[in-house]
Amino acid sequence: MTPADSPPVILVAEDEDSLRGMLALVLRSRGFEVLLCANGAEARDHLHGDARIDLALFDLRMPYVPGDQLLAMLRSDPRRAATPAIAMSAYSDGGQAQQLREAGADAFLAKPFTVEELTITLRGLLPPRA
Repeated sequence: MTPADSPPVILVAEDEDSLRGMLALVLRSRGFEVLLCANGAEARDHLHGDARIDLALFDLRMPYVPGDQLLAMLRSDPRRAATPAIAMSAYSDGGQAQQLREAGADAFLAKPFTVEELTITLRGLLPPRA
């Protein structure tokens, strides 16, 4: 999916400025290209567009288009249906992670999460790089 000579592209949809900035910093420091979205409408536009997206990381509660709707869009688009998706939320209950997996999320991160948790999750979903 990812050409060997280019970094994986991560779509980050997070409405909280500080967390979005931290995610961009961490992901870029690990060699990823990052598409930042401040709300669900921006993420929707990227998903409907032609940009390469190797993994989607999105908050569940965002303005305009919530994360569960983004997940449904991702899974219903034949071009993007196999794209790994990580949902994240500060509002987590015991069954939420399971419900999201049943809806097509590959992983769930409960906020706050550590950089190590994020890194391990990404490594588990993206192919190894040379």
